Amino acid sequence: MKAETAEAGGQTPRISAVTAMVLAVLSLSTLAHEFLDSTTGLILARWAFLALCLCVVTHFSVREWVLTLLALALAAGLVVQNHDFPTLLIALDRAAFFAAFIYLVTLLKEAAQRSESVLELGLYTTRQPRGRRYYGLAIGGHFMGVLLNFGAVSLLTPMIQRGARTASNDPQAIRRAEQQQISALLRGFSWMIMWSPTALTQAVLFTTFPSIDHSVTIVLGISAAIIMILIGRFEDRLRWRHVQLPPVAQTQALPVQSVFRFGIICALLIGLTYCVFLLTDVSAAIALMLVAPVMMVAWIFEQQLKTGVRNVVTSTIANVWGILSQSSINMGRSAFMLGAAGFIGEAAAKLAPVGLVAQSLERVDMPDWLFLMALPVLISLAGQIALSPILIVVFLSAIINALPVLPADPNLIVFALGAGWAMSMTASPNASATLLVSSVTGIAPTTLTWRWNGVYALMCYATFSAMFIVLAQWFPGPAG
Repeated sequence: MKAETAEAGGQTPRISAVTAMVLAVLSLSTLAHEFLDSTTGLILARWAFLALCLCVVTHFSVREWVLTLLALALAAGLVVQNHDFPTLLIALDRAAFFAAFIYLVTLLKEAAQRSESVLELGLYTTRQPRGRRYYGLAIGGHFMGVLLNFGAVSLLTPMIQRGARTASNDPQAIRRAEQQQISALLRGFSWMIMWSPTALTQAVLFTTFPSIDHSVTIVLGISAAIIMILIGRFEDRLRWRHVQLPPVAQTQALPVQSVFRFGIICALLIGLTYCVFLLTDVSAAIALMLVAPVMMVAWIFEQQLKTGVRNVVTSTIANVWGILSQSSINMGRSAFMLGAAGFIGEAAAKLAPVGLVAQSLERVDMPDWLFLMALPVLISLAGQIALSPILIVVFLSAIINALPVLPADPNLIVFALGAGWAMSMTASPNASATLLVSSVTGIAPTTLTWRWNGVYALMCYATFSAMFIVLAQWFPGPAG
């Protein structure tokens, strides 16, 4: 009996090690395909993603099982209905890419969680007056998102969490501080995709609707981002108006050395990402996938140097392997969830009767503003059933472009699709940013969205609805 118990107890470390190696193969093969156009890398990535499913299947919750069953049903539909094996492989490629993306970018938080500089900055931020703290995180997350995309979330979220958990021993106070600060970060970060030329949103929408005026859409996006950040602060004050907050401690001096060190990390991350972006044909997001793990190892190396260990290289390797193996199950589950969402979205877009939907929309005579109001709702609802915003936006764009006449001005269509995409980060548990924050913090995606930001998302939608009504008068559609 003791032998059996020991053997069972050894299963988890063994599975964690195998999962870490599978994630490494998935990441390396995906990078090989993206940077070297390696067909072998693409095939390996597919098999590695399937192997990842087997590694984490014993840790599935109901959510993962629902995603798995839905993905299998759609895969069966592709095979039985259309004998469409190419699309099946394309969907699997999308799943492998999404899984590798969130895993590689999330690695940054492992080094951040062990950094004294991050801890000092987190404490400094946590101890600021609430209004200053909100705007600092929202605006900082917004502009860092322009430069780093999801890397901003990976860097700032551990800083927030470490600061909140070190500043108090009261679990309720810790959770309240985490809710206020992580919500501020998500709210600020999400709106950068409305206008940032580095965001994937703009690349997708600008190419889908070539007739738009970029100056109009960017001005609309920046204006909406400012308004939504202000609404976020209003909701924050409204939510906590009856909560007696502890007085802020004596103003803490700015930890200059920590700011300097953290600034170097950010500068290196930005600089290396854009060097890779400029030297290769990949997007900034893919460049970040290569740079993030390199920065993680370098950051761990720097931390080992400060400890004064004799063999820094050996100590760094041991620490990196410990990080990868110990976190492999949780990070593997997050990678699987985003990958499954990618697979489902790709397969569903192929199976959906695009032509029939386009004909149905053509028969429905609705005002421009009502059509625009419907787009964010569809994107947000799709996010509740694991369809990622990028895939539903591409799907809706295909339907809209299939219409003989656009139902609204193309600039406003792009604005509405971007609004729905941005709203999904605070309204949909399956949005990429939500899954990334959940992976970093261990907080459930439904808590981050429905519980913490559900009211905020509704306020944003009401504001967008009013904006659509006004803007539709200024920019009448081609039919009008």
